[in-house]
Amino acid sequence: LTEKPGLISLAGGLPNPQTFPLEEIKSIVNDVLSSKNNGLQYGLTEGDPELRRYLSGMMCNYGITCSPDDILITCGSQQGLDLASKILINPGDIVIVEAPSYLGALSAFRSYLCNFVDVASDENGIRTDLLVETLEALKEEGKKAKILYLIPNFHNPTGVTTSEKRRKEIIKIANDYDLVIIEDNPYGELRYEGQHLKAIKSYDTEGRVIYLGTFSKILAPGFRIAWTVANGELIKKMVI
Repeated sequence: LTEKPGLISLAGGLPNPQTFPLEEIKSIVNDVLSSKNNGLQYGLTEGDPELRRYLSGMMCNYGITCSPDDILITCGSQQGLDLASKILINPGDIVIVEAPSYLGALSAFRSYLCNFVDVASDENGIRTDLLVETLEALKEEGKKAKILYLIPNFHNPTGVTTSEKRRKEIIKIANDYDLVIIEDNPYGELRYEGQHLKAIKSYDTEGRVIYLGTFSKILAPGFRIAWTVANGELIKKMVI
């Protein structure tokens, strides 16, 4: 349907093709192809070192301090979601998501046979009071959630941005209940007013947040260039 001429789909995060910087991309591609390492050969599994160095600096916009070794370049954020699922989810594990949540993430998690528990959100993001209630209810049933999946900036599909207060509450809850947070940020750079809020990852002192970023919404999705920022051990597992 999205390929249908004249159709403007609001169902997915499809950038307007008129925004693609074609002339700049042509120039960049020519520069890369004329360089000594022309970019067409196999590279490191972790991704291009220069790109990872650039991204480690870019992460400062969200208060994240990381080294290039904490970054893995992926084929779109969807591969980041798949790799995180692959290393973390066993059949029957519980993944907590906002209600509603992003279809692509749900598909990635579901393929590893997890069980979902959803928690309602409001204009400030996921309701942390209900999140605690949910985790306590699971504990009473002898169950434990493993992952909390969130889109804190311009959430898909609600458009909500999680408040700073909630972000701090979320990381405390994750520490208290031993949750891994997957923080998906495909839209954060599309901020047209105000200041970037610190990422949940910026408050992570225990290495339990996996941060996903992508160039699909701010450059062009056809390149499939995205990245994952995580604790060195988690990145190592993803690389393997």
